[in-house]
Formats: sequence, C-alpha cells, structure tokens
Amino acid sequence: MEIDLVHVAHRLAIVGICSGFLGAALWQMLVGSMHVLALRLHARAARRQRIEAARRGCNG
Repeated sequence: MEIDLVHVAHRLAIVGICSGFLGAALWQMLVGSMHVLALRLHARAARRQRIEAARRGCNG
C-alpha cells in the first residue's frame, strides 16, 4: 500500500489553514470578552464611587 504524499500534504495544509482560522476566531472571542469584562468592572467601580460621593454629600 502506497502513501500518496501529495494528498497527505494537501490535507495537512487544509487542516493547518482551518485550525489557524479557528484559533484566530477563538482569540478574538477571548479578547472581546476580556474587553467587555473590563468595561463592566470599570462601570461598577464608577457607580460605587458615585454612590460613595453622594453619601458623603448627604452626610457632610
């Protein structure tokens, strides 16, 4: 039984290209989710600061 090296190389190239696209897509999803998380944490901290400032304004 012979191994068709051209066929194997072609399949490996296709798998490599597809895995590259998949890896890039997953990376973009990860970076996007980290960006959303950072925005939420920033908004939460800003809200907490506004509440503390309002409490200080009412008490003092």
